[in-house]
Formats: sequence, structure tokens, C-alpha cells
Amino acid sequence: MPRLPPWLLQQAKQRSRNLAALVPACRDIQSAKNELRWLTEYARETTTHSDSKAQRLRLLCQRRRRGVPLQYILGSQPFGPLDIKCRSGVLIPRPETEAYTYHLVDLIKTGEILGSKSSNDTAELSIVDLCTGTGCIPLLLYTLLQPSFRRLRVRGVDISPQAVGLAKLNVHHNAKLGNIATSQPDQKLDILRGDIFKDQDITPVAQTPCDILLSNPPYVSQRAWDFGQGGLGYSVRKYEPRLALVPNHDLPVPAGWLHEDVFYSRLLDIAMLLKPSVALLELGEESQARRILGRLFQHRVAEFVMAEVWRDWPDLTAADGEAAELVVELNDMSRRIPVRGRGQIRSILLRLQWDI
Repeated sequence: MPRLPPWLLQQAKQRSRNLAALVPACRDIQSAKNELRWLTEYARETTTHSDSKAQRLRLLCQRRRRGVPLQYILGSQPFGPLDIKCRSGVLIPRPETEAYTYHLVDLIKTGEILGSKSSNDTAELSIVDLCTGTGCIPLLLYTLLQPSFRRLRVRGVDISPQAVGLAKLNVHHNAKLGNIATSQPDQKLDILRGDIFKDQDITPVAQTPCDILLSNPPYVSQRAWDFGQGGLGYSVRKYEPRLALVPNHDLPVPAGWLHEDVFYSRLLDIAMLLKPSVALLELGEESQARRILGRLFQHRVAEFVMAEVWRDWPDLTAADGEAAELVVELNDMSRRIPVRGRGQIRSILLRLQWDI
């Protein structure tokens, strides 16, 4: 990370010490001003005595100066209409994840994916989210799809007891706030603990149909984690959970796969078991997308799949210079995969047809 110019810190100090404390984490004055406003509101809401408010605000700004994520300090993060509680030890939801979740809902409602099921009032929609973390993805899907599907089942699965507990808390928290409509008899949202690498944890999930499979799995390499490569900042590496970002060193890596891609190998196997109509998998960047797609076309799931790639903002038109296709080189040929949206490569959408 480049050093901040001295004039920037001096400019912030002239305005306030609290603002200056935030600049090292925010990197610019405007972002620091925004965070100072949020922290001021938080200090005002959580303290009663005026002197205590000022002292609390100073302490909050000092925590942020040390790189503590703002969401851990404030205790929550907006995610669509939801208020997602954030706690140390559980990955903070990202705006790019929110964007592709919204876009997926749009495609479901318009029938672009799942076809006539979206307009069938009696159809049941079943969704499974693996590596669910705070529960932000299943919770947002459930909230947005409730009005359209009288029969709706959404399940979130995570290995971390801490994440499962927080995800369940987020369900109750948002229900209490009125962000989630009262569930109908055939609508259900479940948060489950499970290790996706253990068949005994996945088999029960496969006992009921699955229309859509999602996952934002650990996909960061050990080298990127150790040295802060690929835009992985100091704050993330110091304060957010490694378990949610880097695959454990003891996971079995199939031949031809890299360690940082091992979750995708397992997710393709799980897709063969659950047989969803759609799978949406978040990943890190373009080179990883090329690797995953290359391995996908050598996997037994390949005969059932049509793939496309989504950028950070899949509902937007591509910017100038952003390619409309991603070329994946295979051993004896190349495949051209359509790319949707604007920004960095963020996820892979698989449309699966099992009856061919």
C-alpha cells in the first residue's frame, strides 16, 4: 500500500483530530468524512453523557486507525434492505456479493433462469448456499423471493459454529426489525452447520430438491494471504477470518487443481449430487476464473453445463475495453465464455440441464 502524502494528513488535522485518525484507514478525506459521520452517529446512539460521547468517538476513531474494519466497529453492514450484524471471526459481506445476489433474483423473477417455474404460483423454489458466513446471501434471497414464491425453501450451510450462530442471529434480528415478511406455511429459511467436504454433512441436504446452488467459498491463495497480494489489504488479513478466505492446508487437492481452487472442485462434485438447475460461484479474479472454467470442462459435470461469467456489477453494461467473452484455453481447443456486467471478474454462473 503506498504511503499517504504528508499534506493529506496535515489537511485532515486542520479539520479535526478524529478525521486525521481515520485517514490512514480510509486513504482519502471524503471517505474519512463519511466514516466520521457514521462513527459520530454510533457514539451518539450508544452513549448517554456528552463527555462520554466525545471520549467514545475518539476511541472508535483510534480503533479504525489501527485498521479494524468499520463493520466490526459499528457491528453491522447494510445488505439490500437488511441489517446484517457483523462480528469478529465471520467474514464481512461485500457490495459485489450483494450485487450478484440481486441480479440472480432479477433473473429468477423474469424467468431467464428456471423458465416457467418463476410464473408458476404453485411451484416450489429450493435454494442452497454453502459457506454462508453471516447468512447475508440466503437471507437476502429469502427476503426478495418471498412475495413471488408461496413455496420457498432456502438453506445456508457453514462449517464455523461462530458463523452459524451469527447467521441465525441475523435471521431473528431482521425478522424483529420487520425486514423479513412473516413466513407462509410453505416458506422456510434454515441455517445449518456442516462441512462441505464431508459426505455425511452434504447427503442430508441432497435429500430434498435443489433448484439453485450458491457459494462464496474460501478462494485466496496462501501466498496472497501472507504477502497481501491481489488487493488483499492489511485490514482484511489482520482482522477477518482466515478460515473464510484461505482453504485449509489439510484439504485434499485433486490432481491438476491448485490449493486455492480446491473448494470449486468439491462444489462441482456437490453439483453432481444436488443436481441444481443453476449454480452461482463467487471467485477472486480473472485468472482464477480461467482456471476454474478450464477444470470445469474436464469434470464430469461439463456435459450438462452452459457457463457464463459475471463481473462485479452484472446488471450494468460493460465499460469501454471490458471484453464480452472470456477465452479459456483447453488442451485441444479453446472455449469462449460470455461475460456479463461491468468491473472485475467476480463469479461464474452455471446453467445445468440434467435430462440431456
